[in-house]
Amino acid sequence: MAVSIFLLLLSVVIALLLLHKTLRKRLSVRIAALLLVVGPVALTIIIIFNAVAYGWLNLPAPWWLRLIQTLIVIVGTSLILGVLATRFVTKPLNQFYEAIASLRASNYQTKLKLTGVREFDRVFGEFNELVSRLHQEEELRKNLISDTSHELNTPLAVMAAQLTAMQEGVLPVTKSRIHQLVMQTDRLTELTTRLNEYTKARSAAAAKETINFYEFCGELRDMFVVQFEEKHIDFNIKVPTSYTIRASRQSLQSIMVNLTQNTLRYSNGKTITIVITENKITFSDDGQGVPNESLPYLFERFYRVDASRNRQTGGLGLGLAIVQELIEAQGWRVHAEDNQPGLRIIIDL
Repeated sequence: MAVSIFLLLLSVVIALLLLHKTLRKRLSVRIAALLLVVGPVALTIIIIFNAVAYGWLNLPAPWWLRLIQTLIVIVGTSLILGVLATRFVTKPLNQFYEAIASLRASNYQTKLKLTGVREFDRVFGEFNELVSRLHQEEELRKNLISDTSHELNTPLAVMAAQLTAMQEGVLPVTKSRIHQLVMQTDRLTELTTRLNEYTKARSAAAAKETINFYEFCGELRDMFVVQFEEKHIDFNIKVPTSYTIRASRQSLQSIMVNLTQNTLRYSNGKTITIVITENKITFSDDGQGVPNESLPYLFERFYRVDASRNRQTGGLGLGLAIVQELIEAQGWRVHAEDNQPGLRIIIDL
């Protein structure tokens, strides 16, 4: 009797210790605690029953009763453990199944509640993060379709109106109108080319290599030397001659070319400077800059600082979006700051 009571108390103490704080968050620990508690409890109940039923008669329990009791302990313990362990598992799995069914119905607002069990919470946390990313991707897809439709509609509407008018004889066919149609065609061609670049940038996964960044910047300067001379722009490279960077050469070239083209087209400045620090590339100019309220949105698709959406000053609004996609594909981050005067693009490596 004393031994059974001691085993019971010991099992309870061990179970409480296992279920304490962080340990109780593990499913395996909870099941182990059940094993430690249920078995000794059942055994203690049988011992007490025998002591009460046969002790006062001073008779030992018959062998067949001991056999039945042993079977009851084995079967009963298994059933109790099965029911309790199943309760730990089925409730989170039911929640998981309902969330998957909701996701299959394109409901990206669903979230799994944490259960307090470490094994499940790790999976549920990953699932919630995946749902958030899918929701973001869906929003980006819808916005891309909407923005692209808007961008395509303007030149197509102009071309359709002029061609219809010329076909019906309302407007004469002149060199000026043909030139306008050619300009709209060029705009459509540029838009489709940029969209193709943007799509490739989003899926960019080119292999990285070690690049001498000083030599790379020299190649970039040589690429635009004619434009720099025409606009009287000084291209300053403040990079140690031995500095190297791990990146995809093709992606890095697209990033720096887009930044340079963007500066040449819109900044109206006279200096472009590239500075490298330990974990940062700074690309800056001394031009007109952009309003502070526009800085957070510069890298969004089709965003233009010029609200009038003028083709000559507004561009397509895809250059910096391509830059951001390429930068993030390298595992980096980018943001823009006021350079006073001009604009400063900072790439955190």
